[in-house]
Amino acid sequence: MKTRVWAVAAIMVLASAASAAAGDVYVIENSQGKTPMAVKNDSFSLAAVPAMGEGKPNQGFSYATAFEMPGSAIQLARGHVDAGGKVAVHEGAQQYILYVIRGAGELTLIGKGGEVVAQVAYKPDDVIVFQPHTLHGWVNGSEPFDFLGVDLPVLRK
Repeated sequence: MKTRVWAVAAIMVLASAASAAAGDVYVIENSQGKTPMAVKNDSFSLAAVPAMGEGKPNQGFSYATAFEMPGSAIQLARGHVDAGGKVAVHEGAQQYILYVIRGAGELTLIGKGGEVVAQVAYKPDDVIVFQPHTLHGWVNGSEPFDFLGVDLPVLRK
């Protein structure tokens, strides 16, 4: 539970300072009550993602993993979709929490038979939580869509 709280808090804090160009990652170290120290990790930058999984084409989509929590399978990512862009139907193996920084459009949820089962209009400050293996695709509106995402390991019951 603490892991999920940390992940959501990280999204909210980083979203306020995130730009479409991505940037630097600082880890604040404070082991065993010592004086806090900022450690700069490698910078990250968004890279174009021309297709998903089985070669399904995207339009104007770029993405980057900004940080991976050592030993936890938790990743913080940054994404951008151009105005009018699209992200092809895909699924993730882990739970994924997405925070919309800017942009508005439509998220389409797809059933196992390939049918559209729901559509969700997204807007800035929305939080969308995907359960593992949820088929979905995105169609962006008239302004760029920027988001932060947290990949979380599937919890055992």
